[in-house]
Amino acid sequence: MYGAMREHAPSSTRLAGLASATAMTLAMGFALANGMGNYIAANLPDPIIYVPLPDAPPSEPPPLTSDPLDVSSDASLLAVDPVVLLDRFEVDNPPMTGTLDPPPRKPAATSNTATPTPPKPPVRTSAIMLPAASPAYPVSEVRKGNQGISSLDLCLDARGRVTSAALISSSGHPALDNAALKWVRDRKFTPAKVDGAPQAICGHAVSYEWKLDKR
Repeated sequence: MYGAMREHAPSSTRLAGLASATAMTLAMGFALANGMGNYIAANLPDPIIYVPLPDAPPSEPPPLTSDPLDVSSDASLLAVDPVVLLDRFEVDNPPMTGTLDPPPRKPAATSNTATPTPPKPPVRTSAIMLPAASPAYPVSEVRKGNQGISSLDLCLDARGRVTSAALISSSGHPALDNAALKWVRDRKFTPAKVDGAPQAICGHAVSYEWKLDKR
């Protein structure tokens, strides 16, 4: 259309149209450039600030822990014995024996359990000589005036009869002792008893005193 108008319009009109088109193009370019610039400025990231750091101080060399080896010296080095590995012995622990369970406890006695009564000791009754006449005093011993005590040991059966007699302590006069043994063998005794039952016994002691009446 602009070309058609250019063919029929006068030169002044063509200049005015060209100026208007130029102004419009410039205005549109400015507006476009201004809008793009604002968009770019709004979306730019924050600036990065670079701060240079000071150089680190040089590190000191490590101290020498031992004197350097003098290779020029002819001194001999100390010989070091080689390490000898010893045999390692393992000891087996002895097996544990026994049981870990505690022994069972006895049940405590209750109040209902009666305390057992201890057995009573047996009741013993000694043999007793029945009344009898005294033994005859030997005439020879009366003349001599001999006196003393004859002690005898007897064994009795369950009926109280003497089964044996022995002298355990002399009167000092054999005639008196023999007269006492003869006399006691004919004596009667009540039987010894244990819990009321007659029992035969030995070790029943009898003593007879021989004494003269010197009135």
